Amino acid sequence: MISKKVRELFVSLMEATSNNSTSMVTFDPETEIYSGSFNVAVLDKFIHEGVFEVVDSDTDTINLLMNNRDDFLSGFASGVNEAKLGRDQYYADYNANPFAFSVGYEHFLYMNKKPKRLEGYDCHGF
Repeated sequence: MISKKVRELFVSLMEATSNNSTSMVTFDPETEIYSGSFNVAVLDKFIHEGVFEVVDSDTDTINLLMNNRDDFLSGFASGVNEAKLGRDQYYADYNANPFAFSVGYEHFLYMNKKPKRLEGYDCHGF
């Protein structure tokens, strides 16, 4: 099970777009840099594990690169898809990025518990 704070960090990245002014995180498709305000304690853990590289930071905004971003996006989308199909999270073992698969899987389940409508929701994998 992935903690709420860890899931929120990665979901904020998956929801980021270059034109999304409502999101606290933006994404520049040319440089593949995520910019925003993040939970520093959670972020530091993943920086030390090599998931992210800090490009630049100031008091309000941190600019990040996600290492192996394509693999993460693929794993996240696969997790969402398996959850949509009602399958078990067991399939994470067969994915190239089991962590991303699990984040996507749990995010889909979380979103479906909420009465929030998914119409118009912009997130990788949805």
